[in-house]
Amino acid sequence: MRLDGYEKILKQISTELVNYLVQQGANREVAQDVVQDVFVKVLEMDLILPPNKIRPYMYQMAKRKYIDYYRRKKRFYQILERYLIPQVKENQPPVLTPSDERIGNLLNQLSDRDKQILKMKYLDQYSVKQIAEVMGKSQAAVKMILYRIKHRLRKVLGDKRNGRQ
Repeated sequence: MRLDGYEKILKQISTELVNYLVQQGANREVAQDVVQDVFVKVLEMDLILPPNKIRPYMYQMAKRKYIDYYRRKKRFYQILERYLIPQVKENQPPVLTPSDERIGNLLNQLSDRDKQILKMKYLDQYSVKQIAEVMGKSQAAVKMILYRIKHRLRKVLGDKRNGRQ
């Protein structure tokens, strides 16, 4: 099989996967990110799977990656709630992992402004535009603040990815 034909099949399956994940309840942007990761991983493989095996493989990989994303997001929200909402802090179980403690220490070191922006973005589900309006800042400034906070969190956790969650 020619490689450009293989890539065409992968693109078609990727489009199907995005629609599948959205039908399953994923946000379209998240679904696109997950499928992009799957697409890149399949292209980086040393093995070229036949068309009848690549579709189930990509579907299974996309499901696993979305579940991993969901678990990370859920854990991140729990940590944010614990450190950014004092009333909830008392009802939360103790932080169990060293990485949770490192995240908590970093969150405690953030300025009140940065904590408020994180809370609005991840707990209150504000858009960047809404945060910018509330904080009296430009959208670019809010995005940069969020990027820097995520970068610091990734550094604390030893994650080398650039700003992606």
